[in-house]
Amino acid sequence: MRLDELLSIVPLWLVRSSVFVFGLLWGSFLNVVIYRVPREMSVVRPASHCPGCGKPVQAYDNLPVLSYVILRGRARCCGARMSPRYPLVELIGGALSLAILEVIILNLPGSVSVGRAAAIYGADFALCLALVAAAFIDAEHMFLPDSITIGGTALGIVTATLRDLPTLDSVIGAAVGFFGIYVPFIFLYKGLLGRTGMGLGDAKLLALAGAWFGWPGALFALLAGAVQGSIYAGVLRVLGIEPKLPQAVLEDIAELEKAAAEGDEEAKKALAEDPLTEDENDAFIVRFFQRLFNAAPPEVAEAGETAPGAENAAATTDAPPTTADAPPEEEEEVADTAPRARIPFGPFLILAILELLFAGDWLRERLLPLLWPVL
Repeated sequence: MRLDELLSIVPLWLVRSSVFVFGLLWGSFLNVVIYRVPREMSVVRPASHCPGCGKPVQAYDNLPVLSYVILRGRARCCGARMSPRYPLVELIGGALSLAILEVIILNLPGSVSVGRAAAIYGADFALCLALVAAAFIDAEHMFLPDSITIGGTALGIVTATLRDLPTLDSVIGAAVGFFGIYVPFIFLYKGLLGRTGMGLGDAKLLALAGAWFGWPGALFALLAGAVQGSIYAGVLRVLGIEPKLPQAVLEDIAELEKAAAEGDEEAKKALAEDPLTEDENDAFIVRFFQRLFNAAPPEVAEAGETAPGAENAAATTDAPPTTADAPPEEEEEVADTAPRARIPFGPFLILAILELLFAGDWLRERLLPLLWPVL
């Protein structure tokens, strides 16, 4: 059956309402994903339960949006307050589902088969669900799960032909997206400045953008994400708001530090690799060239030993070094391990990817003549 034939039989209002309710239901599931995935819990078992007392949530109290409104934001069993995030995510799911229908499906040629239209809707809706979950997880925990970034990249490559994108272009786009962040903002940034500029999860997320929209899409997502993130940071600065790490991140770091202090090697490795707690003095590229050209003796650069002349001068005096002259080793160590406040970049990349999904044609025609190949 063709798409126009189906729409001639089924009223459009029924299609729209069904798609919206379908999105609400999956938005409810997204709340489970957002809560459980960062805690390494199964998203299937156990069934939904009250965050306050742990009792199972009855089906009639698990209706998207309606249950929150009827119960006035509190659990029926114990009166615990429910986060407004729950109805918000559910509404986002419904809105995105309806947007895919209005912007993408209804603009397909009427001759397209219902099966192909359903496949396009399913792929795009799966992308939206993954991006929404990733945005909320990154905002709260400041990390992007591989199951979303790598899984979304694989889905983008598999479904490339649904978007009239050659599979090879999808693979190239994923590679360009990943290395477009990894090389300058992780490898070179760390090697030259001693710390990473962006997280590895951001590189994987940009690979997802490239897999779905080709290398021009990955480039747009990076540029638009950077602009939108800069605007957000500028607004915070104007309002005098200092960015702070989410409480969940502080708790995770505290647990890792406790485990590392007890000798857990994996915890030590995680702290060393985390951009929030990594050693900022590991400019390995600079250190390599210093050794190569003897710009500074390695033992002096690394161990902080005094130069020969200074050592002889120190030997001629009987005065012991004062406290002011002694290097503040403890203070430096605390400063090196203290987590640094950062704004998660993932949500801004995700916003740019959604802009590509719903306004890609407009962007290609109006704003990206130099970045997007003319087909």
